[in-house]
Amino acid sequence: MKIIKTGSKNKGFTILEMTATLLIVAMLSGLAGLFITNVVRAYAMYQENKEVAQKARFVINRLVNEFVHITKVIKSSETQIQFISRFNNQTEMTIKYEKNTLKIDNVMKRNIVFADKIYDFKLRYTKSDEVFDDINKNIWTNKWTDKSTAIQFDISFIVNPYLKTENKKHIVTFYNITTVPRFLESKK
Repeated sequence: MKIIKTGSKNKGFTILEMTATLLIVAMLSGLAGLFITNVVRAYAMYQENKEVAQKARFVINRLVNEFVHITKVIKSSETQIQFISRFNNQTEMTIKYEKNTLKIDNVMKRNIVFADKIYDFKLRYTKSDEVFDDINKNIWTNKWTDKSTAIQFDISFIVNPYLKTENKKHIVTFYNITTVPRFLESKK
């Protein structure tokens, strides 16, 4: 005859084991959440940088192309330049910065908004015709002179972030972009 033992050991989990398991699962979930958050932030930053790079490349290339084809500067300041352009069939052009936009005016005075979300735009012109002879000198001024042979500009773009952060906007700036007009009228 077999004797069956009653009150055999319970095969369940203790509350301590369950608590430890839940803590481990919670920590792993938290780490996974941080990882996913960082991946999403990195992707958003990549998108912001990609958009700014594309816009900056387009705007800077167009400005350099306009400046290279200048045959004569009529009027200039820190935020505006009026000139005759070989690129546009010797027409009078004006590039000016106002109210976070960069505008290009042509002879028909259409006042075309060329780029928006521009945080800042500054133009500088050489003081002498010896542009790159001595880089230690302060050779730049806010006005074009008879001896000027180069244009330099700084441009800053406003980037609206994809993710809500403390900063409502980011600023990306490109400094000291220098152009030497190839077709300037000879000085008399």
